[in-house]
Amino acid sequence: MINTYSTSSAYPPTVPPRHSKWDPEASASTRGPRRVWLWVLLVMILYLLLSVAGFLYLYIDRMPPAVLNHEGKPSALSSPERRSERRSEKASHTTMASMTVKRPPHQTTDKTQLGYLQWEMKHSTLRNMSYYHASWVRVHQPGDYYVYARVSFSGGGGGAAQPARPLVSVIRVRHDQHHETSENAMKAYCTLGNHNAGLCTTSQGQLLQLQAGNLLGVWVENTTWVDYEIGATTFGMYKL
Repeated sequence: MINTYSTSSAYPPTVPPRHSKWDPEASASTRGPRRVWLWVLLVMILYLLLSVAGFLYLYIDRMPPAVLNHEGKPSALSSPERRSERRSEKASHTTMASMTVKRPPHQTTDKTQLGYLQWEMKHSTLRNMSYYHASWVRVHQPGDYYVYARVSFSGGGGGAAQPARPLVSVIRVRHDQHHETSENAMKAYCTLGNHNAGLCTTSQGQLLQLQAGNLLGVWVENTTWVDYEIGATTFGMYKL
């Protein structure tokens, strides 16, 4: 080929400048929306992480504590079984007595039992306490006890007019089984109608500080006037 380009200059010819297609204004207009979407994406991810963390915190906080067996391993008991077990343990530590009266088979001549109500053990409840002879409840744990009694009397009536007669029920405390003497802890009265007919009930309840070995019973002047129907005459106590 014949070179038709000739020059007398010793330097090579300059390359004509090329026009660039980059437009600063167009680049700025596209970079703005991208930043907005990036911030929106970051906020959504942060919100999702916070939601998951909050759910895990609430789930772990509401989980019941693990129950360990005698070997120190987690027990397989379910929640209802654990609640039932806790109620049984609480009941086993309750100290109380709830006594139901029974009609005495015969009149006793023992002066320590004369006038004292006797209790039907088949319908009575004793927890951490014991039954002494026919009429006494023995305390095993010292402390403050709320002691209560309700004695109902039923009069048979009579032919001649008689004045109303007050009847008394007394809660008595013996120091222990080796002491025959007792002290009055509470006393209550009620009065039958004329001719000693009708019904009346004495009710009493009081907080007593008792010692281990103390014996408690309910004394009345005449046991033949007592109403022995179920629920009419009761006696009990519970440790606070």
